[in-house]
Amino acid sequence: MEWRRLLWPFSLIYDSITSVRNSAFDRGVLSSRSFNIPVIAIGNLSTGGTGKTPMAEFLLDRLKDYKRAVVSRGYGRKTRGLIIAEPHHTAEDIGDEPKQIAQKFPDVQMVLSEKRAIGLEALQNDPPDLVVLDDAFQHRYVKPGFQILLTTFQNPFYRDLILPAGNLRESARGRSRADVILVTKCPTDLDPELAVVMRKRIKPENHQQVFFTSLQYGLPMNQLEITLPFQSPIIALSGIANPVTFINHLSAHFQLQKHLKFKDHHHFAHDELQNLQTLLLQNPGWNVVTTEKDAVRLIPRMPKSLQQRIFSIPIQVQFLFNEEAKFMQRLHRFLKF
Repeated sequence: MEWRRLLWPFSLIYDSITSVRNSAFDRGVLSSRSFNIPVIAIGNLSTGGTGKTPMAEFLLDRLKDYKRAVVSRGYGRKTRGLIIAEPHHTAEDIGDEPKQIAQKFPDVQMVLSEKRAIGLEALQNDPPDLVVLDDAFQHRYVKPGFQILLTTFQNPFYRDLILPAGNLRESARGRSRADVILVTKCPTDLDPELAVVMRKRIKPENHQQVFFTSLQYGLPMNQLEITLPFQSPIIALSGIANPVTFINHLSAHFQLQKHLKFKDHHHFAHDELQNLQTLLLQNPGWNVVTTEKDAVRLIPRMPKSLQQRIFSIPIQVQFLFNEEAKFMQRLHRFLKF
């Protein structure tokens, strides 16, 4: 919003603080720890909503021939310290995104720790072939071997401002640490000429590659793996950083009756759950469509009689311009180094 630009003087202070911190790591005043395990970090320069979890799932799926682990701080969890995730752990125990990943990839070891180095230490006795670090671009106490920086098509970092005037956690200069820069949430029919313009504005360095990706939505599915037909009347429920793309998709394919919008990682209050139950009971033809990470927080707290009326919509990363193979070649070169 335009009023945020009035906060620009405070952004200069924030930029100074983050620049000093980054310089301390670059000069070795603050130390970054390396590990023998190949570490792939996914992150962004902004405050969220760039598609980190879909990208993590993309990597875990494409690299399934490797023994994989994920280390995450578990944002939004109600616990602290080191946790090795087990099937009985809830979203409140380990965070909604780690729970989502753990359910979809039961063969992947999920480790929760505010300090990523402690999480990586916990893997040393039975080390995996690779570790994915979630939301770790600014977590510089661990030195990843391969860094993937995400920025959205709708709000690329070169058009954004530093907090609090904008959404950047650090200056756009931080992009230099990335090996690969992904422009996410692009339209599937992105004009190649526009991609050329964006690549120039990103200004990749010689060691960097830029790729463009979109999100491909699947059919909403409930716990019984029943899919919801298009044009069904629905209640959309979102507790994500930026629900615009999600709502646009639902509006195009379903009869959207109501949108219940919550903040990212929202913990549902009792009265909010009661209101949702009332809506479903009063409208027996309506179903809820939500995101996968909202579903892991919502479904366990709903009555069993209504749980099957909650459908989550899966999303997958799709590389544009037939460049997935090129991206994977770059990644495999790192893993085989």
